Parts: sequence; structure tokens; C-alpha cells
Amino acid sequence: MYNSFSVDELNALLWTLTAVGILLSTGRFAIRYASAGRFHLDDASHLLSVLLLIGLAAAYTHGFPYSARIASIGRKEEEAPPLTDPFYHHYLQLRLVVTLLVFMVLWSVKATFLIFYRLLFDVSQTFFRLWCVAVALTFATFWVIDVCLGECSSAKALHDIRTTYKYWCALNVGTDLIVMALPLYMISSLQLRPTQKAILGGVFSLGLVVPIVDILRTVESLESGTFSGVALWSSLEVTVAVIVASLPLYRVLLTPKGRSNIRSRLSGERYKDVDDSPAETQRKGFGTLASPGKRSVSTYHGDLETQDSEASKYSRGFQQVPLAHMAR
Repeated sequence: MYNSFSVDELNALLWTLTAVGILLSTGRFAIRYASAGRFHLDDASHLLSVLLLIGLAAAYTHGFPYSARIASIGRKEEEAPPLTDPFYHHYLQLRLVVTLLVFMVLWSVKATFLIFYRLLFDVSQTFFRLWCVAVALTFATFWVIDVCLGECSSAKALHDIRTTYKYWCALNVGTDLIVMALPLYMISSLQLRPTQKAILGGVFSLGLVVPIVDILRTVESLESGTFSGVALWSSLEVTVAVIVASLPLYRVLLTPKGRSNIRSRLSGERYKDVDDSPAETQRKGFGTLASPGKRSVSTYHGDLETQDSEASKYSRGFQQVPLAHMAR
């Protein structure tokens, strides 16, 4: 099946997926700005992943003919050039650049999720400690992969590439599961109805698609190793990662409160902050902007809001945390 894809067809599929990722990311940025009035650090991380994805797509486009020729030589469909031919050097360079860009895209997506979860659950000290551990493990694995890439850049190390693929898959899938476990752990301690927990769990479990695709790509690389198959799954993995990182904010469009809030902001109206008194809000005509160190929950008041039981020990009443975005 995979051998039926030509270089042109793979390029068409790659850029189609990349375009979908760019469009959904653009929608993510628009929703964030329309609902929150400004961008956050996770938006910057996501923008980096989109830019890296575009660079990776360009590198893939340039490298597909080299990989196709290597596959053709391996099938003995054409005579192999001498080892001194610059073709091999160019191929190894492209392979290193593409592999490095793949991991940079994947780890920037992990960073996007980590920052998003930090902003979402910053009322919990327990979560903050777990979050620090997850950040340290995630970026330690990136350093390990970077060192491994440096060692694998020579032709001498290529004979161990199958073992390297396995290590890469284990590190990538392992860090994905660590990142995903953070919000799921928090959901279990929140005072929510079971249906609300199920919805939140489903939203935060979207990231499961990425490690599944990574496992499929690794299996394809180890078992068949066909050019078309590896290229197909590699293209799918990075674009799916960027797309999945865009989806959580789209939940805003599925709720009446979220759509109403966006319409209000687009029309120039601002929701009042929960700390404003009715008289003060009436005098201003709109809600006050939250200070940089203060969370505002007015934007999604009445939407799926969560309560951290630990936070209630340190604040009067309780601190509500909106799901799909950070309000200001």
C-alpha cells in the first residue's frame, strides 16, 4: 500500500496536512485573543511549533527525492553511486536536519501543553510540584535525544539506527504520557459532576493520538522500512501533534457561554471581573482588566469551571478556573 505513494503524492499530502495545522492554529490564536483579549506564553510556544512545522515540511520536500533514491538503490532498481559521491553526504545532512526538526516540533508541542496546564491549574501547589518534575523530565529527554542525534550523524552509527528508533519512541511516548497525566490527576481531585469530569478527561486525552501515531511510525520504520511508509507516518506525526495542540481551545465554540463571550468581545463589550461590585461595574460599563498577577474568571463564568479543593484552604470561598483559556 505505502509503496504506491510517489514523491509528488507525499508532498501533496504533507502540505495538505501542514495547511490544516496552520489553519487550526490560526483559529486557536483568534479564539484566544477574542476570548481573553491578549495572548499567553503557550500561544508563543504554539507559534514556534507552527513555524518549525513549516520549516520541517520544506525540509521534507527537499529530502523526499533523496530518500526515494536511497530506497530505489536498496531495492537494486538502480546502480549505487560510489561512496565518494556527494549524494550520500547531502542525504545524511538532510536526514539529520529533518530528524532534529521533528523532535523540535514535538517538544515545542509538549511545551505548549505544559504551559497551558500551568496557567490553568496554578492555584494548586501540589500541581506546581508535579509540573516542575514533568518539565524537568521532558526537557531532559530532549537533551538526551539531542546528544544521540550528534552521535548518529556519522555513517558509522547508522548500523544501530534500529535500536536508536526504539529509544526515541520510548522517550517520546513516555514524555507524552507524563504530560497527559498532569491534568488527568488534577481532574480527579476537582469537585465536579461525573459528566463534567468525563468531558474534561476527553478534552485532555486528545493528546493520546500523538504517541499512538509515533508508535505506528516506529513499527513501520522497524518492520517494513519502506520510503513511502516511513515518510507518511513521519509527516502524520508532526502535523497531528500541532493540530491536537490547537483543539482544546475550540471547545469555547461548543458552549453558549463561550460563543456569547466571544461575540461580546468582538463587539467591544467586556465582561465584568468577579471582584467588581455591581455598582462599580455599572459605573464603568464593563469589567475591569485583571492585574498581571491576578486571575480573572469572568470570561467563562457559568461555563465548565473547576474548583481545586486544595486552593480553598488559602483563599476565601474558592478559586474557579476556566477550562478553555486563561481569561486575562
